[in-house]
Amino acid sequence: MGFRLLALACLATLPLTRGAPAEKPPLTHAMMGVANGCFVETVAFLDHWQESVGPSAWARMMQWGAKEEDEVVAGHAVAVCEARGKLWCWDINFGWKPVPVDAAQRDAAEVVSASIVARYPRIAARFPAYRFDFPQNAAATAPVAQLASPNASVRDASLVGERLARRRPVNVVQFAYGAEGQRQESAAVVFVFHGRYCVYVPEFGTTPFRARGSVENLRLIQQCLQRIAPGVGAVKKL
Repeated sequence: MGFRLLALACLATLPLTRGAPAEKPPLTHAMMGVANGCFVETVAFLDHWQESVGPSAWARMMQWGAKEEDEVVAGHAVAVCEARGKLWCWDINFGWKPVPVDAAQRDAAEVVSASIVARYPRIAARFPAYRFDFPQNAAATAPVAQLASPNASVRDASLVGERLARRRPVNVVQFAYGAEGQRQESAAVVFVFHGRYCVYVPEFGTTPFRARGSVENLRLIQQCLQRIAPGVGAVKKL
């Protein structure tokens, strides 16, 4: 089985400005507010966009890796949409921003990304590329958000699972990780996006794998989690 590991915990760079765009944004969207959530928040946004504007409306996730000085750091994900004949970017750190690129060039990720990554001046964005979901059916049984859980990871993972399950099969699992005597209880959301087997863990962000299998396959989930965190065990459905 081949895996391709690319964790997406969100960039921590602070916005340069917080001014709202002069033009009214094309959609009002409420974030889930989960830890390291740029990837899953963008997936939820794209789901909302399609529900509101229609399945034929053009919208993509733009994802990139990043490098700060000599260190490889967490990448980032945003949404790029076409509305009213122009391009817009939605970013969990900045909200809406018009993209100063002609809509006819919307598929040129390198061109569209220039003004988007410029908002992160300390980061050298690597290989910006588009991602989008393939048609999927909603989960037969959706996870339930456990907002009152004392474990923040369970709270965030269950909230993400409930939201993303509206448009695709999703599984939420609990697991433990870490060295003996320092074990931590956590949770993960497993789903497929852009043909990738994605695992979101609140402490680490989202990792897409080149793996094939059901989101209910606990053995496969454990194998993926072992690539993300040390000493993973006791994986079970939440």
